Amino acid sequence: MPAHRTAHTRRRARNLFTAGILVLVAWSALGAGAAQADKSFTVMTQNLYQGTEFRNFAALQGTNAGFEEALAATSADYGTYVATRFKDRAKRIAATIARNDPSLVGLQEVATWHIGEFVEAHPFALPPTVNEDFTQELLAALKAEGSPYTVVSRRDNNFTLAFPIFTAKGLVSVGMVESGVIIGKAGDNELKLSNPQSGTYNARLPLIPNKLDPDPPHGFQFTNSWQSIDANHNGKSFRFITTHLDALAPGGAVSGPQAQELLAGPANTSVPVIVAGDMNSGPAVAPAAYNAFLSGGLSDTWTAAGLGAAPLTCCHLAPNDRSTDPNAPYTEDPDHVFSRGRFTVLDERLVGNTAPNPAPEQFIWPSDHAGMVATLALK
Repeated sequence: MPAHRTAHTRRRARNLFTAGILVLVAWSALGAGAAQADKSFTVMTQNLYQGTEFRNFAALQGTNAGFEEALAATSADYGTYVATRFKDRAKRIAATIARNDPSLVGLQEVATWHIGEFVEAHPFALPPTVNEDFTQELLAALKAEGSPYTVVSRRDNNFTLAFPIFTAKGLVSVGMVESGVIIGKAGDNELKLSNPQSGTYNARLPLIPNKLDPDPPHGFQFTNSWQSIDANHNGKSFRFITTHLDALAPGGAVSGPQAQELLAGPANTSVPVIVAGDMNSGPAVAPAAYNAFLSGGLSDTWTAAGLGAAPLTCCHLAPNDRSTDPNAPYTEDPDHVFSRGRFTVLDERLVGNTAPNPAPEQFIWPSDHAGMVATLALK
């Protein structure tokens, strides 16, 4: 065989070998990507905003305010709740959830509002009739979006605030019960859920007295809670926990110990863990709980994804807490997703954190908090 034919044959064989290697590498990469996609899942945390921060009534604590002053304060706070229009906000939150398609969503400030007849002998008793249930409103809005979800873990009555208000028809009793909830995507065949748990923290504020209340316990008790659900996604197990830590005690004096309780309680498991929620703590503001989670072996998924420092996510509040100012900035960093175990963070983003330009005349933020959506994979 001539020498030039031999060289040509060698070059052709070498080219075919190289092409084969490239094809194998390409198929390997596609297979790895498909495998990673199969193992990936999305979670979300969203503080719904209960509709009012009760600033007017809270400002009376420690004063000698009488019943008339208290009535003016509670009426103003209830007016704020009405003006924050949860039915409208629920539709926007539902659209965001449907668009991002998380398997699990941790919800905080899930309010159930009550209304009923004023009873003079029990002015701060919770009336039995439910006026608005945030859980049912959101689930209905999700169903209307064609993206049904169901409650998979819940803790009711973290605290109850009940009080009289003045209306055009006279005095009426109203009240709000605050809960924590995890919802899961209905019909997600890749995700098997079990073992719903919930609890409250031993660390809490002392009873806040109310000298106007003739009924024991003569005040308001604030507790905070956690909810968890065990999940198996395509054969990989993990535990999803959501929580809402204390916001009232200065310097993280209560939220820090609550974080330690969570680490010793539901997060004390051998399976990988995701903790998502409103921690009322971050590197910028009241870092005690945030640092406790990091010291306890959890990683902030936002920083793990290479996105920098934890973002500001709260609070879009216009005057009177009505959350209607499209230019209101975020000033705090309370919302986070943490993980521990064999997780890779594929993507994380804020949602509900931008206003249209120009904003519509009846603009309202979906919540005073941004939501956080994280897509992770189990290695």
